[in-house]
Amino acid sequence: MFHRRMCSNLALVRVDVSRLPFSSVSVDAVHAGAAFHCWSSPSNAVAEITRILSSGGIFVGTTFLRSIFADSSIPAVLRPFLQMCAY
Repeated sequence: MFHRRMCSNLALVRVDVSRLPFSSVSVDAVHAGAAFHCWSSPSNAVAEITRILSSGGIFVGTTFLRSIFADSSIPAVLRPFLQMCAY
């Protein structure tokens, strides 16, 4: 169970990832579940998330990949992750 103090500054929001409504260096953590493949510009989205994260902030993001063998269908920003996963 979450401690009440931990939840006191928790905000669940649904926003445009290319224009996050938060001040720079103001957010401790960002979660984007199954989202990368929906973003028109994943690299711009990651830059925007980086802008709002505080020093030591955490970003957790997941996505679906159409094919691990068709590199042209995978956004360029995600290709290095495939290499790290040995696909």
